Formats: sequence, C-alpha cells, structure tokens
Amino acid sequence: MANGRGDRKYESICKAAAFRAEIALRTVQALLPDATPRQMKRIANKILQWTDGKDRTPKITPAALQEIVMTNCQCLARECPALFFWEPMTRTVNAYFEEED
Repeated sequence: MANGRGDRKYESICKAAAFRAEIALRTVQALLPDATPRQMKRIANKILQWTDGKDRTPKITPAALQEIVMTNCQCLARECPALFFWEPMTRTVNAYFEEED
C-alpha cells in the first residue's frame, strides 16, 4: 500500500476525509461561484473546522473576569471587605454564553 500502514481502518478514514473535503469544496463552489480558488479553499477549510465536533467557543479566564469586574467595581469603604469567588463566577459566565438560544 502507498500509505505504508497497511490497515483498512486508516484507508477508510482517508477516504472519508477526502469525501468530506470534496463536499465542503463543492458547497463553497455552489454558494460562491465567483470566489477565487484561494478564497474557496479557505472557506472550505472553515466549514471542515466547524463540523469536526470540537468545542471552539471562547472561554473567559478568572484573570480576565477579575479585570472586568474590578475595573467596574466601586466601594465606598476605604478598606473594602468585598469577597469575590473568581472560579465559580468564571464557570457561570462561560456557561451563560454556551447556552443555545
């Protein structure tokens, strides 16, 4: 075999990947017939990325949340006793943005 692996599972994965790439490229050609080949390839790659099942939703970090909250927080006391739990707040904010509309 040309791939050097010899197992049928690898071969079927390669065929499935080529089939998915062809479908994505034909979709772009149908939707954007005036696009350049470079644009078509770039958009087809994005389609393949969106459909690979990986979670690419942006996540906020505890440090970023702290920066957002603290720059918008005001306390009248000189020694403010405010207590913030950054980890649970971060999970809550991320969960909010993951919800489907």
